[in-house]
Amino acid sequence: MALALVAGAGVTGFWWKPWQSVTLPQSACWGELGPADYQLLAGPDGSAKASERGTLDGPVSTGVLMSSCRLVWNDRDRSSMLSVAVGSADETDGAEDPRLLGNTLQAVDFGADAQGWIAQGTGPLAVQFPCTYQGTGKTSPFIRIVVSSADLGTASTDRVRAAYAAVALKMAKAVAQRLPCSNALHLPDQVAVLPG
Repeated sequence: MALALVAGAGVTGFWWKPWQSVTLPQSACWGELGPADYQLLAGPDGSAKASERGTLDGPVSTGVLMSSCRLVWNDRDRSSMLSVAVGSADETDGAEDPRLLGNTLQAVDFGADAQGWIAQGTGPLAVQFPCTYQGTGKTSPFIRIVVSSADLGTASTDRVRAAYAAVALKMAKAVAQRLPCSNALHLPDQVAVLPG
């Protein structure tokens, strides 16, 4: 009987670790993302802090990073749990983005009005779409969003890639509305199957 209790306590201790907890910000990236968007990328124990630079409300100048946000995990290395960069682009090929260079890229289907690319493994994901907007100075014909992280979670590569795609799509819709883009932009409700 005593042996059964000890064995049961060992199993319980293995599955339930009351000293571990994860704290995530309730809102991040200009109020567009919440814990459901980035929970998968969290580490097993600790907390994340959100910070952002810039705005999603424009104006945008050619080749200028419009804004960026980060969720930083409070480990020794202060790793980036999630990074979202929003900027303008002149070229139609978002695969030329410096954050993607040097990676083997695969196309991601974001519908007829947007192009997407993802690096192998849990490398960066980018989505780019045309956006006609009223701004000051010279404007660019495209908006590009790049999503990445240090992959601190324990989720599978497929689930991390799906989280990137969902964040990129959500941010693309927010940018198109908040900037705003005057051209009709049709984005899917969710990203279709990601390349393997």
